[in-house]
Amino acid sequence: MIEDILKAESLAQNGQLDESCQAFKDILAKDPNNARSLMGLGIVYFKLANHQEAEAIFKRVLEIKHNHLEALKSLAMVFAAQKERDKTVETLDSLLAIRKKDPDILTFAAKIYNSFDLKEKAADTLDKALEVSGNNYIKQTEINDIKAFMNGLPLPSKTKSKRQMSVCCVPGMDSFIHENIKRLSLYMTINATVSGKPEDHVKSIINANAVWLEWGNQLTGFLLTQKNILADKRVIVRIHSYEIYDGLVEKIDFSSASDIVFVSEFMKDLFVKKNFPTAQNCRLHVIHNGVDNRRFSFVPRGKSQNNLAFLAYISYKKDPMVMAHAFSFLAKHNPALKLHIAGMYQDARYALAIPHFFEKAGLTDRVTIYGHVAEPDEWIKDKDYIICTSLNESQGLGILESMSRGVRPLVYDFPGADDLYLPSHLWTTFDQLIERYDNPVDPNEASQFVATYYSKEREIKSWLEMLLDNKIVNEKFDFAAK
Repeated sequence: MIEDILKAESLAQNGQLDESCQAFKDILAKDPNNARSLMGLGIVYFKLANHQEAEAIFKRVLEIKHNHLEALKSLAMVFAAQKERDKTVETLDSLLAIRKKDPDILTFAAKIYNSFDLKEKAADTLDKALEVSGNNYIKQTEINDIKAFMNGLPLPSKTKSKRQMSVCCVPGMDSFIHENIKRLSLYMTINATVSGKPEDHVKSIINANAVWLEWGNQLTGFLLTQKNILADKRVIVRIHSYEIYDGLVEKIDFSSASDIVFVSEFMKDLFVKKNFPTAQNCRLHVIHNGVDNRRFSFVPRGKSQNNLAFLAYISYKKDPMVMAHAFSFLAKHNPALKLHIAGMYQDARYALAIPHFFEKAGLTDRVTIYGHVAEPDEWIKDKDYIICTSLNESQGLGILESMSRGVRPLVYDFPGADDLYLPSHLWTTFDQLIERYDNPVDPNEASQFVATYYSKEREIKSWLEMLLDNKIVNEKFDFAAK
């Protein structure tokens, strides 16, 4: 019997599928419950694109041997080939239930999830595969390559460089760097120093061949004076917005920098208009901050229009009194509307003025002030709208994170906003605000907008283009057709 099975399998391997099919049938005529022969016949049917027969055979194997690993895998492939997503997912879930710590099975499942555009499920499964792969470097490299391929990124195994990059940042201002470091570490060795002591940063950059200075602040100004240490190094300065508005960049000698990264085109233009002689030889890039759409994943929602969110530090830059008046205007339009404010007061005047306004306007019972919110991704998910009244934003990452959840945007048309958002997201007058409120962006479209233009994967790809290929990155979006 075993010789007959081996012969049938050999015929299949040599591409003689019809002959192999008949050989397996001959064996099964004598031994109908021979699982190995059934599997062989099912695989031949699959290769012949006879999916219905293949499905029946694999199900028969599972009747004989419940939780047969290869039968479950093959059945999932049959359903996937027929584009039957629900059956495929159900079969993969059964497969993972019995082999949830097998990195190969997890990787197999992730690839199929991804083929159905189930990006989040695929990413979660690959993360689990990495977790259970332990210290198996070869397996981890394979999984990271698959993750990169799924996200349209270079394969780490093909591009791993000898570059050693030091990232320098002061405490309390490091929220934008850690996720990037985690992802870029697949491509280079990165040492992050978050310290208020300049000497700590000097030590960290001595052995690096690339340096990333986060924020154009006093620390960056000091480190750029260390010309002997920085000689022959790739030195990147990332500037957000306050450094330009507060005049910090004007105190910096950029002659030791090779690249300056901005988070928006508008901020780059403001910088260029200052015409710094020391920055004349720097390459200028625009790389928008990306949104982790797994953390800020889309939440299906109904037609509710009664919960308005304001998520920001409460300071003059966010123009919170305009926010208060805007809510007052909207509250008359919709008597059921409630305002949810998350953020710390950064000026004692606002701590008095904001509650005072709502009390005088008779709106206190319709406003909830939460203070600092530790998990904005959870806080925002059940809100219907997010309002922005900022004088200016370099990008408005909190707005985009909310949109990724499906929250509808009501963004004041600040200078540079039209380079970042669609016209349907923006308002100038309170009359326009009402119009945007009554004709809101569809939650799915809001989330897809962020996935298209502001994904974390897109940001990392831009960083890699700059770091590995020395390309000039200029993410200026053309919304004209939108």
